[in-house]
Amino acid sequence: MINREALVRKYNPILLSQRTHSPLTVGNGDFAFTADVTGLQTFYEAYEHDCPVLTMSNWGWHTAPFEDGKYYSLDDFNYKMTEYYYEKRIVKYPVKETKENSALYNYLRQNPHRFNLARIGLCLNGRPIEESDVSDIRQELDMYTGILTSRFTLRGERVCVTTIVANTDTIAVKIESALAGEGLAVFMEFPYASPVKTGSDFAATDKHFTRFHDDGIIERQLDKDKYYCLVSGNVTVTKTGMHKFLIEDPGLTFTVSLAGEREKLSAVSFKQVKEESEFRFYSFWNKGAIIDVTASEDRRADELERRIITSMYLSAVQDSGVLPPQETGLTCNSWYGKFHLEMHPVHEAYLAIYGRGAMLEKSLKWYVKSLPCAVRNAGRNGFKGARWSKMTGPACQDSPSVIAPLLVWQQPHVIYMLTLLYMSRYNDARVEVPTEPEEEFLKKYADVVRETALFMADFCVYDEKQDCYELKPPLYSVQEKGNPEEIKNPPFEAAYFAFGLRAAYEWLKKLHEEHAEWLKIAERIKKPYVNAGLLQAYEGCEDTYTKLNIDHPSMVFAPGFIGAEADEKVLEASLDAVMKNWDFESLWGWDFAFLALTYAKLGHMEKAFDILLMDTAKNTYVESGNNAQAERKDLPLYLPGNGSLLLAMAALKSCKGWYVQTEGLMNYPF
Repeated sequence: MINREALVRKYNPILLSQRTHSPLTVGNGDFAFTADVTGLQTFYEAYEHDCPVLTMSNWGWHTAPFEDGKYYSLDDFNYKMTEYYYEKRIVKYPVKETKENSALYNYLRQNPHRFNLARIGLCLNGRPIEESDVSDIRQELDMYTGILTSRFTLRGERVCVTTIVANTDTIAVKIESALAGEGLAVFMEFPYASPVKTGSDFAATDKHFTRFHDDGIIERQLDKDKYYCLVSGNVTVTKTGMHKFLIEDPGLTFTVSLAGEREKLSAVSFKQVKEESEFRFYSFWNKGAIIDVTASEDRRADELERRIITSMYLSAVQDSGVLPPQETGLTCNSWYGKFHLEMHPVHEAYLAIYGRGAMLEKSLKWYVKSLPCAVRNAGRNGFKGARWSKMTGPACQDSPSVIAPLLVWQQPHVIYMLTLLYMSRYNDARVEVPTEPEEEFLKKYADVVRETALFMADFCVYDEKQDCYELKPPLYSVQEKGNPEEIKNPPFEAAYFAFGLRAAYEWLKKLHEEHAEWLKIAERIKKPYVNAGLLQAYEGCEDTYTKLNIDHPSMVFAPGFIGAEADEKVLEASLDAVMKNWDFESLWGWDFAFLALTYAKLGHMEKAFDILLMDTAKNTYVESGNNAQAERKDLPLYLPGNGSLLLAMAALKSCKGWYVQTEGLMNYPF
């Protein structure tokens, strides 16, 4: 039996100096607080260009007015889109930026955007603390309880700051120091919202309003968006500027609650928040799967286990909320805070396999709510069913982009995740106790499954001469390289559409609803294009391994990810060609795990471990456990890398040098 508490705490992140690329985060999946070495956000400026220290949530979105003072969306403003000829008709997508549409193009890309709700930091005698004032740092994140403890020396006195997040959007802080009664206090500052990485514009003081009501509630207004804040505890709160407050008391134990609606605010104590966090993380670590590779002979085992445990923690605090997660979670903005649906299962699909499907299902409900919008998105170009966008926000609005509107591999994702969730609860090998009868669960998502499959079926074009169905341009494949007007039948997308149609058929068949035409399409989707014995990026492409040998080598992903049929000889040769010719520095964090899945499918477990742990810039994991993406300042962390690692570990088995011990884990089913 695995000692879970000891295993988790063995890998608690400990910082002994300021690490601006690796701050630590506490949170609950829908709300997160990222702290510097003081346990708060005292040194915001030192971190903002690396990995910012922010307070973010899944409800904290802002829409700025357009230059004319009005608000617009893709649905209600008919600006000039990019036209493509498709199957004897014209289709339009918001792809190309032109002089005519530039202002609105960028407005729609950047709005709505997630923003920084508040900055909380230490000050002494009314002045901000400087980095040089702090020494003898020891900061530890106890991942088993979700409690961050930060110890340091300030002006010759020891200070201990405890930082915790509740089940709600509340931060609890306890500061212990002799300085607490001698001028040590806490400041709280509210910025205007911004689409940039920090989600903050502290200079735009005249663009927003902060009102301090008699009942202690702080009301925030940013254009048409509002939210509220309440500081609780035996502390004195004083407004010291337009958007600044001072929190004082010799005890300095308090909570800060934030909410999008005034009625959702409630005073909670530090003790209550601490108990909530301890129970939440005890449940997280002790219900569901755990993996232990520390008994392995391979010298990399300890580092792999650290990545496993920290990735699970980060998933719990950043990626398990009511919205599909953005690629930087709740730490900072990437792509204006919007989430990329093609990354949703890469972040979270592992949760079903690990027996934590309830955490995954929270965000799957977004598809039910957003279905009418996805149906409109498909109908805009005359397609049936629901088309899921790549880059979107809470309202499911498509975003202008040179790539995003033409991407299609996100389309089957919701069916893939629902299938995993179903298997984890209702199959013989289930790893999670169902919370509702099987039929009720199937019916709940039947409309999403049906409409999603209807689009896939309609998007597949029948070729009478070849007696097959094709995926035709304009489109981009996973790789996002090449000319979208030439890309045709990319191997991963073709296999994934076939998988999705079959899975949708089986789902609705259980509800006595037949769609035999989906099986027909799935069986006749064009087989992968092979040239010189190698899988190619798309049909007709003959320079995959010489000119397009960058970014995602997705032509080899489908057999490992969804169990797609493959000629093993061709697949082996293609993997060899990838290893020999690919620019591995250009791969993204999740590519290594997907390659590992394919190697595992072929039974090459040693190669799977090797590629999962390949030493490259975008496959590094910093002290916090976050997957760094080389020197990219816009992506100081990349959570798809963490989620994909956990997904791959469900398929990796013991082999030479590796001993994989698991509890509560469902075998990877594809």
